[in-house]
Amino acid sequence: MESKLKVNTDGRLLEARNEGLKKMKESTLRPQGKLWGMDTFSWYQPNVNLLANTLHAFPFPIVWIGNSEDIYSTLDDDPSVCCQLKTIITFDNAQINTPIDALNKIDNIVCVQTLKDAFAMLKSFKLKNAVLLFSASGENWREGKEEFEFFLSMHQTN
Repeated sequence: MESKLKVNTDGRLLEARNEGLKKMKESTLRPQGKLWGMDTFSWYQPNVNLLANTLHAFPFPIVWIGNSEDIYSTLDDDPSVCCQLKTIITFDNAQINTPIDALNKIDNIVCVQTLKDAFAMLKSFKLKNAVLLFSASGENWREGKEEFEFFLSMHQTN
């Protein structure tokens, strides 16, 4: 009986570890090369604290396309992040949902309803020596990931 219990426990532990590794792999900053002269990164299901720290570490101004929850939660958690941001584009809400004071240091703020609209707007904010960050979370993050990676495949040059 004890050996059967040990096998079950080991199996569950292995399964939990694999699931944890899969989640960690999905929710880390990923380099995506360059797009229009911008160092491009993606981050799916980001942790707000890690995201804020990462934004502070980037050496160039940041153009950030993300769902409103990621962006506004990060700005609420650490308003000093605004100093790093040149442009933010939210792709799931056409309204600004954070105090205006936090946004005064950001040059460009765009709120649209779809990723297609966000990518169209991005073309207006191309910036050399900058970082492009794409983040997505929530129930539709996988669809956002696929759309972003397709967009990159269509616009990046080798």
